[in-house]
Amino acid sequence: MSLSKTQVSPLQIYSTRNFTGLTESNHLSNAYLTKPETVGSILSYASGYQEDNVLTLLTGGIGNTLTVNNREYDWELHSQSERTIEVVADSPQAVGGGTPGIGGTPFQIYFGENWFSNTDNIVADDQTTYHIIEEPYQEGAYWVVTVVPNDIDPTTFADPAIVSTGARFSKDYSTVPEYSARGGGVSYSTPYKLQNQLTTMRKTYNVTRNAAKAVMVLELCSPDGKKTKLWTKLAEWTAMSEWYREIDRSMIYSIYNKNAKGEVKLQGDNGRTVYHGAGLRQQIAPANIRFYNELTYDILDQFLLDLSYDNSKWGGNYKFVALTGKMGMREFNRAITEHAKGNNITVTNSGTFISGTGDSLTFTGYFKTVEFMNGVSLTVKEFPPYDDIIRNRLLHPKTLKPVESYRFTILNFGQNKEGKSNIKKVAMADSEMAYWHVAGSTDPMGGVAKSVSTSRASGIDGYEVHFLSECGIMIEDPTSCGELILAID
Repeated sequence: MSLSKTQVSPLQIYSTRNFTGLTESNHLSNAYLTKPETVGSILSYASGYQEDNVLTLLTGGIGNTLTVNNREYDWELHSQSERTIEVVADSPQAVGGGTPGIGGTPFQIYFGENWFSNTDNIVADDQTTYHIIEEPYQEGAYWVVTVVPNDIDPTTFADPAIVSTGARFSKDYSTVPEYSARGGGVSYSTPYKLQNQLTTMRKTYNVTRNAAKAVMVLELCSPDGKKTKLWTKLAEWTAMSEWYREIDRSMIYSIYNKNAKGEVKLQGDNGRTVYHGAGLRQQIAPANIRFYNELTYDILDQFLLDLSYDNSKWGGNYKFVALTGKMGMREFNRAITEHAKGNNITVTNSGTFISGTGDSLTFTGYFKTVEFMNGVSLTVKEFPPYDDIIRNRLLHPKTLKPVESYRFTILNFGQNKEGKSNIKKVAMADSEMAYWHVAGSTDPMGGVAKSVSTSRASGIDGYEVHFLSECGIMIEDPTSCGELILAID
């Protein structure tokens, strides 16, 4: 996605006590009033630019935000229309050492769903093929499919194991005689629905009268060369930086708190419900969570190859991003370096993980990309929350570093044919970033109350700053993302 929407290239952040050239209209709070979406993207980008808020950068920072009007939001995920169908009961002809299909005799296969049709040629797990000779029919909970082998050798018969419970079949194609009345059917896979809910977060910070003197400036240069300066108080910026770190942690760690009955038991101090949405890690498909003892090139190659099959529906984009800690970065470098000895592997520093044309984010020395076979690549991105020793207190027995620092959260930020990103921030309309102040002895513009006729809403010697955000994160296709986690005995 292009960064032109946020108009933040390049970006400088610095503090000053000189207000020269900083007009009230360029104060951050005023800019929010006139251009809330643009300023929100700027702040997300600025926070990520400081290398602390990776998810904020990769979603809202590049304008990748979905706005909704309800706390709950859902989306449909279409499964593949071509897939394998499981055998749910043993074929009668295979029981007791039988020889199903020998001499071209028909036999039955029992499936749990009506997927195949008459004239279809279906493929067993051992690659043998069979022709369906009549329309499948339902018998109790099963769908019965009658087939004959395609192999004309009269001694050929189906291995009982491939027509018994747990085996799988897929469709190859349909064949018909001359003057046929119909062809093979079309298999439609019903989409299934995923649901999440927004999390409401809030933060309050007091700015003292003396602290209100220092100013933090965000100097932006748009693609056309025009410079813009947004400014706020240094204390506010410090609070805002911490605020964005909290949003990032919520988007990765938050756990969905609505039970199977649709109830949320968590109550706030005012008696109202506190909603938690599923963060990024909880949304990743459980089948794609794997463990490793020592990271190797082959482990990465095989895992990414598996993910690339699910990733095919996202425009064939096989460029993955892995969030990891400092130790994960070291493990990654070691695994690739060891394999690179005597092997032709390209290792580059780049930021090509962002889809689109014309722009890319490249922080020199911060990104590392390895190109595997089949067009699959992995960019590792250092993720500060995984190195947080305050939160991550389980330590590796040898290195005494956080075990979480060895984790690889592998994400697909690709875009589908409609140009929609697989991973996006989700926010309530007008509540992605609510931001206001309550004036006391002074206000955010630097004005100190000097008259009893001056009305203030607070009696503190300074002013209060309030942040509120109702937001979450969505992985549209959880099957195209995964995690590699260090196994500790």
